[in-house]
Amino acid sequence: MEILDYDEERDFEAVHRIWIECGWISDDKDETDAMRGLIRVNDCIVLPVHGRAECAVMSTPGQIRHGDADLELGVVAAVTTSHVARRLGAAARLTAETLARQAESGAAVSALGMFEQGFYNRVGFGTGSYVNHFRFDPATLQVPKMSRPPVRVGPSRWRDVHGAMMVRRRGHGGVNLTTAERLEGLEMMPEHEWFGLGYEDGPDGTLSHFFWGEATDEHGPYRITLMAWQNDAQLFELLAAIAALGDQVSTVEMEEPPEVQFQDLLRQPFRNRGLTQRSKHESYQSADAWWQLRILDVAKCLEGTHLDAETVRFNLTLTDPVDGFLGSRQGWRGTAGDYTVTLGESSIAEPGRASGLPTLNASVGAFSRMWMGVRPATSLSLTDDLAGDDTLLKSLDKVLRVVPSPFVGWDF
Repeated sequence: MEILDYDEERDFEAVHRIWIECGWISDDKDETDAMRGLIRVNDCIVLPVHGRAECAVMSTPGQIRHGDADLELGVVAAVTTSHVARRLGAAARLTAETLARQAESGAAVSALGMFEQGFYNRVGFGTGSYVNHFRFDPATLQVPKMSRPPVRVGPSRWRDVHGAMMVRRRGHGGVNLTTAERLEGLEMMPEHEWFGLGYEDGPDGTLSHFFWGEATDEHGPYRITLMAWQNDAQLFELLAAIAALGDQVSTVEMEEPPEVQFQDLLRQPFRNRGLTQRSKHESYQSADAWWQLRILDVAKCLEGTHLDAETVRFNLTLTDPVDGFLGSRQGWRGTAGDYTVTLGESSIAEPGRASGLPTLNASVGAFSRMWMGVRPATSLSLTDDLAGDDTLLKSLDKVLRVVPSPFVGWDF
């Protein structure tokens, strides 16, 4: 089976059918047009079966922050397989090819949103950090009252929304997606389904902070899907605008901002949870790890790693399962091999082994999780493919303790 670059004239009808079969979209004209536009602004490859595309994978560029450094990121934005191509290895093969192309274009890291844990581990991904989700009555939000009215932020302002997302405050793990046109299609809903509010405090009155999402029915639930701010005052101004919705809206869903423990801001959260249990407007808190990541270039990732901690040096033997899905292609074939690694203020990964150093044995997925601060080395040695002597594992825990849990802040 030959992998082909997507051609709209040849492949759109087939890929559209795949998306419908996967339940991602209906045959509605607006959804079809949004899908067409989304594919046009992403890189897409397809795998034909019986002469028609039956599997398609899209990729989009971005950055991911490690500490204070931005690293080039490739996002696997959509993996879709038709009923015809199930159990043929098509999705894994196309995803592996996408990773190779991302690496060859300069990306140091790849990330994706997973449909289920385990499948993408086959090509080297490891599970990311938990994200806290809150569903609450906005009238119970205990923040200072709104001091000025916000402006509406609608679908026509997708470029302004992208600009605000790109300059928002990002901490460790924060992701930017560089292609603004993605927001024009799938991520910005039709006018009757959206709600968005924000403030224009940027240079020349540009959008500085906002939230945007989906509105359902008169009383909600409302679901906030994008949110950007540059400082604490802007964050709390947005929370005040959300609280003001409580005059009518009974339920809002959103991710917990990384700066606060959101439960601190809710009045009687346990009482409200009990009162609303099993209702349309049920209040609750949940957490899941919906995203995964993997290193594409060990040297680039370590070069961008700066830790305010004592230096640790070790040998790393890295395995990478992606090679088995790349067929006979030339070029990038994964990250497997031996490295001499230094972690500290100046970090580096050099090919080969150094005598006298302890050895860490790890899959690329497990090592990526440790490096990004998802879980400590001692924890990963219990639940993932990572092994070393106790002294080395505890030393790695200590040096990486300064890395906070990553917060993506932009769904993909």
